[in-house]
Amino acid sequence: MVTIYDIAKACGCSSATVSKALNNYSDINSKTKERILKTAAEMGFTPNTQARALSTKKTWTIGVLFQDESNSGLTHYFFAQILEAVKAQAEASGYDLTFISKKLGLKETTYLEHCRMKKTDGVIIACIDFNSPEVHELMESEIPVVTIDFSSAEVSSIVSDNFKGLNRLTHYLIELGHREIVYLHGHMTAVTTERINGYKEAMKRASLTERIISSRYYDRSATVKATQELIDSKDLPTAIIYPDDYDALWGIKTLREAGIRVPEDISVAGFDGVELGEMTHPRLTTVKQDTNGLGRGAALECINLIENKEIERTKTTVGLELVVGGTCQKPRI
Repeated sequence: MVTIYDIAKACGCSSATVSKALNNYSDINSKTKERILKTAAEMGFTPNTQARALSTKKTWTIGVLFQDESNSGLTHYFFAQILEAVKAQAEASGYDLTFISKKLGLKETTYLEHCRMKKTDGVIIACIDFNSPEVHELMESEIPVVTIDFSSAEVSSIVSDNFKGLNRLTHYLIELGHREIVYLHGHMTAVTTERINGYKEAMKRASLTERIISSRYYDRSATVKATQELIDSKDLPTAIIYPDDYDALWGIKTLREAGIRVPEDISVAGFDGVELGEMTHPRLTTVKQDTNGLGRGAALECINLIENKEIERTKTTVGLELVVGGTCQKPRI
């Protein structure tokens, strides 16, 4: 078995330097680190994770708490991209991921108990009910926590500029000439509130009447029902903004099945900017979130908290991009 002493001998450096390179310490020359890692790979070095944990007093594991209300799991188009970015950054920094739940084997646990049993060094939380007492218990614990798309003074967070995103999208539709714009929003969260406020501000600035309908994120049945009710009401707007791209595509399908053309008769826009919207014809107009920036940023912040537990908690806001597709055009006169 190859040891760090074998690598040190091959590289002509100390075992302490090899250990720093393998453990991704910052106080080591980047070229030296690169040479050590390359040599270790060529020699077939496999780290002893138990020994590593004992020597560093860490398990080099980050927990991920992810549970969306649609129960779509890792098939969720938007959050799957974020989690892939979290995984890539964590692995590049020498950490593994483990999923946190309220079960460990056959035993029922709390999220905090699960983390303590698994000895996770930190936790990233996304897409969950942040009002849950068990989630608050975890956020208030000694374990470093980073939240995605939710901000709190208790923990570090990384969020999209949801107000600006919906505000810019609504303003774009107004610029096209739309005066009757419906915003079909997802279930109420801090993110939803920011988006509603962004929509309201744009409509108020243009002296237009708000039309806000409550629905759910990533929910085919709720979207179809809300869209069909709009159709049946005989009071269709000239444009509809859906909670996300997935729902926007189901909305388009429902409209077209009723003989309503998109965008000739009605304009449709989504939110998130997932690849699914790029594959449709015409391409979906949407607001693209920086999933790579959100995921990698969350992982880096979590690692920073793990390795520097005394630092202050931060809130990082990631920008958005308006993607002009072919599902929106000037309203028919």
